Amino acid sequence: MIQGESVFKGEREVKYLFQKSNTCRSLVVVFSAFGAEGKPPAYNYLRALEGYDCNKLYILDDFGCRASYYLCENRDFSIERSVISLINEIVRENEIDQIISCGSSKGGYAAIYYGIKYEFNSVISGSPQYLLGDYLFNSSSLEDVSRFISGGNGTQDKNFLNTILQDRIRNSNSSPKLYLHVGKGEYHYNHHVKPLTKELNKKGMQYALDLGDYNEHADVAKYFPEYLKQIISEETGVPYIKLLNEPISIVKINDQHEFQAQSSDPDSVFAWYVYKDGKTIEKRMYTPSNKTTITFSESGKYQLKVFVKNKDDRKVTQKSKLISVK
Repeated sequence: MIQGESVFKGEREVKYLFQKSNTCRSLVVVFSAFGAEGKPPAYNYLRALEGYDCNKLYILDDFGCRASYYLCENRDFSIERSVISLINEIVRENEIDQIISCGSSKGGYAAIYYGIKYEFNSVISGSPQYLLGDYLFNSSSLEDVSRFISGGNGTQDKNFLNTILQDRIRNSNSSPKLYLHVGKGEYHYNHHVKPLTKELNKKGMQYALDLGDYNEHADVAKYFPEYLKQIISEETGVPYIKLLNEPISIVKINDQHEFQAQSSDPDSVFAWYVYKDGKTIEKRMYTPSNKTTITFSESGKYQLKVFVKNKDDRKVTQKSKLISVK
């Protein structure tokens, strides 16, 4: 068990990480994509969302040999019932008034499914599958997953998988805010996202579609995190920030460098921590200036962390890359 991991005991045991905010009543639920083949299931986007001061619930999909899409085993939806029971318990205990589901690929599918079925406020989905049977049956390495969920690998099983999300959309009486991201040149755009948006259009569900300039499905891990952070900022009121003008990885002793942070909120204030060899060596308190200057007076490995908050006291942090001073 990794640090901070808990187990929810529903009909099925569900492993999760919950990070609580004392200032925010929004909950971001993060569903995971497939892990690398041969490696155990993992939580996604922990590092990407590390600096966001909102409630975050990361749910592990370690059911079956590789995954269950947070759905079912042999068409028994006890996995789904356990997952939504966990989410509902977190909502009750923390007085949550806004739920945002998110994830990419497999996690993107689950984010849409849960967001629509359980009437979450928003969904942020990166390069999701939609026709689940087509996707799982198209890869021999995923036969165990399709069999675990549907009970077999026949035509009826494929049709069952293909219609799970389709039926959910068709039977829905409400819609969350849907944010979809996909590479405009990748397979998932034509074979999954286009059929998905066609179904959404038929139902009259509104969505925003963001097309990334890439062709490989694996690149969603590179492009989706920034999109995810931007939309979470819009939905929660936490500023979206970027560190600009970072120095090269190796600098000389006594070199001086000005760091700059860009915030989406013009009323933000900025604080800075300076680290050397993993220890805090200086704290610079909040000011309206988004710039700070560092003189690297000794050799070592340095890192800067910026703290940003707005007038509503919504906070976000971001670390610079490591800088070697020689």
